[in-house]
Amino acid sequence: MAKVVFVSICDRNAHGLRMMSSSLKRYGHECHIVFLKRYGRSPSVEAEPDDYPWIGIDARGREFRYAHGSPITNRELDLLRGLLERIRPDVIGMSVTTPLRKRNARVSRFIKSFTRAPVIWGGYDPTVNTGDCLQDCDYACVGEGDVTMIEIARRLDAGESLDSVSNLSYRRGGSVVTIARAPLVHDLDSLPWRDNTPEHKYFIEDDRLFEGYRLLTDRPEGIYQTITSRGCPYSCTYCCEASLKDIYTGEKFLRRRSALDSVAELADAKKNYGASEIMFEDEIFGMDYKWLQQFTPLYREQVGLPFSAYLYPTRNVDKLLPMLKEAGLTSCCVSLQTGSERIHKRVFDRPYDRELFLKTIRLCRSLGVGFYTDVITFNPYEDEGDLQKTLAVLLDMKGPYGLCINKLFVLPGTRLAEQMRSDGKPLDEAVSRDDMFRYYCRLFSIASLSPFSSWVVRLVKHFDIFRRNPALINMMALEVGLRVVNGLHRRALRLRSFWRPPTAVPSSSATPVARDVQEKAAEQDLFQIQ
Repeated sequence: MAKVVFVSICDRNAHGLRMMSSSLKRYGHECHIVFLKRYGRSPSVEAEPDDYPWIGIDARGREFRYAHGSPITNRELDLLRGLLERIRPDVIGMSVTTPLRKRNARVSRFIKSFTRAPVIWGGYDPTVNTGDCLQDCDYACVGEGDVTMIEIARRLDAGESLDSVSNLSYRRGGSVVTIARAPLVHDLDSLPWRDNTPEHKYFIEDDRLFEGYRLLTDRPEGIYQTITSRGCPYSCTYCCEASLKDIYTGEKFLRRRSALDSVAELADAKKNYGASEIMFEDEIFGMDYKWLQQFTPLYREQVGLPFSAYLYPTRNVDKLLPMLKEAGLTSCCVSLQTGSERIHKRVFDRPYDRELFLKTIRLCRSLGVGFYTDVITFNPYEDEGDLQKTLAVLLDMKGPYGLCINKLFVLPGTRLAEQMRSDGKPLDEAVSRDDMFRYYCRLFSIASLSPFSSWVVRLVKHFDIFRRNPALINMMALEVGLRVVNGLHRRALRLRSFWRPPTAVPSSSATPVARDVQEKAAEQDLFQIQ
């Protein structure tokens, strides 16, 4: 029996590590997971300056870090050392993302200073930037690690070398050696559910060690995060999924668990772990109509909890969304990224249909499904015409809605990074045009606030001083003002609806969602500005 310790930095959900922990336990090995720190403890952009800058822009035009958290203290490292010396693991695994690579590197160097147990990194960053990561770990797992981790534990238990384990890379004699990859796991139902038990779980934060740790997420308590699939049908240049797909050329990359297995896990999470809301983290959840036909009645009957998901506009969205709404969908992300067809096609290699996107947004609103969208900007390939097209789409979405504005974060090793290198586009090229991007970020935020935002945007654009100095745009005042306008507008609509002659009652044979659609559609008629 091998002893394995996983260290998860700033991620208590740690879905991949929890999955591997369950697999290791199935084969009789002992597995511990240490959650070191968490996200969201410091709002400062400079909270951990050694990390890579994954930056967002908030509704008031201020920058913030996504991968942030209070720095790891010496006391917290000492607690980690004491715990590892007590467990005496045979191997230590870490799941590493590019924004937190340097923080993982610091912890790895510290661990290697007092133990001879090999340190293995897995995840997207070691997969696409293997050579760089091997400077701070003994082995890097390239690709999926389910089969690899089981073989590592078996060999350690037998006292054998790890040097020929599939998917592992390591340095020998100054050169990087990469062992042939193992096939993907195609039957996802063959994998056990993630390890949610508090047994052998630890959390280190605020200079304290908590043992028997029960929390499952960095989200509000009660939210249960899950994934029903692996892979993505698309190959967006900025996304690490495209790089993973290249590694597994010739294999079926997009795979999905059965509806039965997915629902059974969620019913167990509701019964045994207090799940009150489900968050599906699949790259694209609502695309497979046949799968959803099996999933939605099972989910409704056996789970019945509200859920959120990432959606993508598809041709049959008018069939998919009502089905998801009836099953419990309360909110979703429908990412725009950019309103520019040129950027989508020539830079991001991302399918985009403006009218289909707006149709999906209108359908979400008519069904009463909350939504937000993502925008990527500060892109050195963008010109003002591209920004204007993004603004036009955001205005056509008719706020209020949630909006996440992100500075382009170029992952090393992705197709976009290679494309920028080939085109001679340094990552800091946008700096000379910062004011233009900051100006449009504020316009994007205004667009999301109200159905009346187009009037405010026209007014702001009328005064050139705001373009020259975007910080003069008082986003707080606009946010409060438009919130008041929205409230007055809703009150006026309720009064008009009260005095409106009664309409025909929908047939009792209609489904709840069909009746809801009819009622929402009637309500939308009232929202037209006269």
